[in-house]
Amino acid sequence: MPWDDFQVFLAVHRTGSHARAGRALGVDPTTIGRRLAALEAELGARLFDRTPAGLVATPAAQALVPRLARVEAEILAAEHELRGADARIDGPVRITASDGLVRYVVVPALVALRRRHPGLAIELPTETRTLDLSRREADVAVRLVRPTEPALVARKLGAMAFSLHASRAYLERSGTPRSTAELERHDWIGFEAALDRLPQVAWLRRTVPRLRYAIRANTTAIHVAACTAGHGIALLPSFIAAHEPDLVPVLPRLAGPTRDLWGVAHSAMRRNARVALVLSWLDGLLGELPG
Repeated sequence: MPWDDFQVFLAVHRTGSHARAGRALGVDPTTIGRRLAALEAELGARLFDRTPAGLVATPAAQALVPRLARVEAEILAAEHELRGADARIDGPVRITASDGLVRYVVVPALVALRRRHPGLAIELPTETRTLDLSRREADVAVRLVRPTEPALVARKLGAMAFSLHASRAYLERSGTPRSTAELERHDWIGFEAALDRLPQVAWLRRTVPRLRYAIRANTTAIHVAACTAGHGIALLPSFIAAHEPDLVPVLPRLAGPTRDLWGVAHSAMRRNARVALVLSWLDGLLGELPG
């Protein structure tokens, strides 16, 4: 039975007439009478008796009133809480981004953000797949491609530059390349073949047509670990070099690829204070990545 019909019942009980109940609910008295008759038919019980003083609840209705009043109170409380939740900064925000951005940029900067807003509870899912914002698998996403789904809203946060890096130990052992032609004689660290379509990988394959992979993995964290351990050269986000003193640029004058960074949220969440705050914070944070 629709809750709207029980709201009609409560309005009639409180006002004593179809007309006054209609004014309270913003509908005409005929609709009130029809909805009340439908509820009585559904319940199989008469709910009101007509008296000179107005409509009076029958014993069956009087037994129903306190139960419905409790339900009404819970619904109103839930509505109030949900409306307030969108306006509050306190609470969880689920952020999805590449593991490199999370490890080297997001996590260190969260200290200052949570100092200003200690009620924030940040969740950082580690899945390598793209999480679905429409299914609330995440609240905010940092993506390298602007989304085309109509339900999503996006803002450009900045750009992420890529450059070639290797460890000092590897270069001492294998020699430092002086030209792109020499890159083909070196070991490489990169993504699995299924990710060759990525723009940065496509750039690398154009630059070094005959890549000799020593290690292939699908997360930046493993690329950095393998590169630092001396397994070969890797095309890494440039900002990582600032955090890894054991890595040095390879052919630093070679202009590497750049990918745009997009902050994405579901349109239904655009007025949520926590989501708006995190998007604004990411905008300031990622707009200053080193090139």
